[in-house]
Amino acid sequence: MSRWLRNPEVLVEQAAQYRELAGRGDLAGLARAVMLAACHNGSMTGPGVEAMHWLRGLPAADRLELARTWASWHSRVEQVWSVEEFVRGTSYLRGELLVVATGVARDLDPELLLIERQARLSEVAGEYVVSGHRDWELAEAEIAAERIPGPPVLAAFRRTLLDYHSEPGLRALLTRFAGPPLNPGEAWADQALADAAVGGEVWHALLAHAAPATAGAPSVKWVRTGRELLDAAEPEIVRLRVQQWFELVGRERTVPLRGSHGRRSYDPFNVHALRGLAWLLSLLPARDDTCDALARLVETALRGLPDSGLHPVRVAEAGVVALARAGNRAARTELESLRRRVTHKTVLRRINRALAGP
Repeated sequence: MSRWLRNPEVLVEQAAQYRELAGRGDLAGLARAVMLAACHNGSMTGPGVEAMHWLRGLPAADRLELARTWASWHSRVEQVWSVEEFVRGTSYLRGELLVVATGVARDLDPELLLIERQARLSEVAGEYVVSGHRDWELAEAEIAAERIPGPPVLAAFRRTLLDYHSEPGLRALLTRFAGPPLNPGEAWADQALADAAVGGEVWHALLAHAAPATAGAPSVKWVRTGRELLDAAEPEIVRLRVQQWFELVGRERTVPLRGSHGRRSYDPFNVHALRGLAWLLSLLPARDDTCDALARLVETALRGLPDSGLHPVRVAEAGVVALARAGNRAARTELESLRRRVTHKTVLRRINRALAGP
């Protein structure tokens, strides 16, 4: 079954059925209809965004009755469910029951399925991306109850958004889910977060000054903000710290993840911060050691690419852009050296353009 329901007309038909059942007060029938839909609609769809919004608009007493019905089914799914009818295994059924009950009862009964919800969020913290269920409903419930999940949970949802970038519910969650400027779990990011904790607010701002995802080079506005941050954090200290962080790029993850491309895989959320740091170095007075650090970042990013190769390629390109912007003899020497060694076509074209420029 696909990740997404492909026929929106089915969602309209389901919504009409929900309203008819609710209109005649058949909450037991509504509970079953919603769960049938959740299991048939496709992974990451559940009952549907509009349906969940409508369910949360029901009277509080009805919402609680529905959620408690689903919670009771969760503990005895084998007794009350036919796997053939719902076209899903019992583990999937439990996952959907947990998400739907939690989402509908949000703000009403924060203790409903609390142990199960927190256990699932602990599993989410160890996943590269979240798939199968709309598990951000679980995080929404915890945030509403003022129990903010930890940074590893946020990190998983941040990575997931990069895969499911059109998902409005997940995007909305992340606007309310405060967390560190980097995802933990990579050696360089862990060290950067530790240094920022000592350096204070301006260092967190530096890490958050990531390169825009679609930008190939820094804009005038980005550069202006970058210079302000560098001045506030003391430029030469920034140079030293960033070059030290670059030494840790590409090492095995400090926290392995299920479903990732490998132990050395780059966190796609952190990639844009890493690109931004490379650009920041190009705003400092050019120095040989900085040019060397940028050249090594390019080579590290191109070494042993994960299956897709997309994320570290962007890092390598940022290193080339920073060297081109440095504009001194040492930077040109590094670019000429990279041209002899780099075989990745996209990065090599960027190197050639940098060397052909003024």
